[in-house]
Amino acid sequence: MDEHRLKCFVAVYETGSVSAAAARLHMTQPPLSILLRKLEDELGVTLFDRTGHRLAPTATGELFYLRAKSLQANISAMRRELHESEQGARGTVRIGCATAASLFIMPSVMKHIDEQQLHITVHVYEGESTYMLQRLRERSLDMVISRSHFIAPEFESRVAMDEPLRVALPPGHRLLAQRGCVHMADLRDERFLLHNSLLGTGISDMLMRACHDAGFSPQVSYTGVETLPMLFMVQQGLGIAFAPESFATLGIQGLPPLHALADEGLRTHLNVVWHRHLPLAPAGARLRDFILEQHG
Repeated sequence: MDEHRLKCFVAVYETGSVSAAAARLHMTQPPLSILLRKLEDELGVTLFDRTGHRLAPTATGELFYLRAKSLQANISAMRRELHESEQGARGTVRIGCATAASLFIMPSVMKHIDEQQLHITVHVYEGESTYMLQRLRERSLDMVISRSHFIAPEFESRVAMDEPLRVALPPGHRLLAQRGCVHMADLRDERFLLHNSLLGTGISDMLMRACHDAGFSPQVSYTGVETLPMLFMVQQGLGIAFAPESFATLGIQGLPPLHALADEGLRTHLNVVWHRHLPLAPAGARLRDFILEQHG
C-alpha cells in the first residue's frame, strides 16, 4: 500500500463520492474507482457500501479511515524529521568536554539550540583526554573539546576559545600588595599546583617552560586535571595555581582572585577536535561550526 492510495481513499471518504474526490485530487473518475477497488482487493475487505446512489463507508471503512489519517500524519512527520536531520536541525550529538568547555562553551550551545528551535539532543561526557580521544577514534563521540593540543594524522583540530592565563595567590600572599602584573621570577619559591597532561601539550608544559626561561625549576606539590579543586586549595594556602581568565567570571564563593601575568604569551585555549576522515553527521557539524564561529 502506498501513500497515493491512502490519499485517494481519504478523499473519497471525506467527500462522500468518487466524482467529488476525483475533482479534489485533479484526476478523472474511472481511474479513481479502479484504484479504490484494487485497494479493497489488496486488503481483502469492503471499505464502502455501494448500495444506492451514495457511497457510504462500512464499519471497516471507518476504522481504515482512522488508521489512514494516522499513517498520513506519521508519514508527514517522518518527512519533516528526515529533512530536519539532513539540514542539521535534528539529531543527537555526543561531545567529550573538558570541564571548562562545559562551563563556558556548552551553555551558549544549548542557548543556540533553544533559540533556533532545533531538535538536537546533546550528550556531554567529561573525562581524561586520552580516554576521550580513544572514544573519538571509536566513533562513540562526535567531537572533543579539550585544552591539550594534539597532533595526530586522523584528527582535525581548531581553536575554539583563546584567553590569557592568570595566577591565583593564597590569602595574605606577599604579592597581593604589589601593583601590576606578576612576573614568573616572583614565583620561584612557591609551591605549584599544576594541571597534568597525559597526552599532547597543555598548560603545565607552557608554565614549566616559562619557569625555566625565568631561571628556575618550580617546586610542584600537586598535579590534577581539574582547575576548580586547585583554586580551592590555593584559598586554603596550599600553594599557587594557574587558571584561564574566564574562571574569574564564575562568581563562586571561596575562590581566590586571579592576577594578571607579565608574560603575555602565557595564554591557553580550548580546542575542538574531530575525526578527519569520518564526516560528522549534519547536527554534529552544525554545532561544531557554531562553536567555532562564536568562540573561535
